[in-house]
Amino acid sequence: MSTPMEQTHINPKWLWKMVIIAAFLIGFGAWGLYDATIAYPKRGINYAEYAEWEYLRTIKQADSAWDRAAVKDPAAELTRLDERLKAKSNVSAIERTRHEWLEALNVIGKLQPQLTDIADPVKRFDELNTHWTTSQGTAKSSPKKLAGWDIPVQWLITFLGFGLGLYLVGLILVVKRIRYGWEPSSQTLTLPSGATLTPADVAEFDKRKWHKYLIFLKIRPGVAQVGGQELRFDLLRYAKLEEWVLAMERTAFPENQAPADAPPPAPAPTPA
Repeated sequence: MSTPMEQTHINPKWLWKMVIIAAFLIGFGAWGLYDATIAYPKRGINYAEYAEWEYLRTIKQADSAWDRAAVKDPAAELTRLDERLKAKSNVSAIERTRHEWLEALNVIGKLQPQLTDIADPVKRFDELNTHWTTSQGTAKSSPKKLAGWDIPVQWLITFLGFGLGLYLVGLILVVKRIRYGWEPSSQTLTLPSGATLTPADVAEFDKRKWHKYLIFLKIRPGVAQVGGQELRFDLLRYAKLEEWVLAMERTAFPENQAPADAPPPAPAPTPA
């Protein structure tokens, strides 16, 4: 088999399109990773501290005993409060704010006794009160609450962005490595597999997806390696390939080609 005189190379138009999309997807994944590991956990911690302050402030306003502020088993307490709220039981303001605090900790994965078993509730309240009140003594606005699905959604964005972006990078590398060869004098197309095609080997040039830059070549039986097969060609990915395939079609089926100097069809006669 003669060495091809010409070879395809990756189409710059397709390449830049894929590079831009891949960069966008990877950037989107990086944004999701930042939110999942830094921004959202920070927001969740901020809201949990605010909810803890509201809880301790409710105890103070109700003149309740401070020794009841600590929660030694936060997981069990959150379950108990969930059940009471679902049952629409008579839940006190202290229980409601305690539930809000524990739920906020649970969302960020910090429902731990070392954070809820408050050793000195009065001191802890004073610390939080200093942070969450203005110099005029008014309460600061509540930070945005973190929903239970916020962080999982950001992880989903991360995996989708990086996954699809890296897939496109891999596709670019694969396409860059693939080569088609062309011998102009005999119009022989060499496929990446090493098989060769001439116009006489093609039974049909199927353009049903031409609008997507795809063409399907139905190969006649008996052709080495690819006889009887339908081969799919992506003409957008490879520069020169479209030109070569159309040249083969013109040779194989000249009767299907409109003459370059053919006059335009006559207009239909106007009804009398």
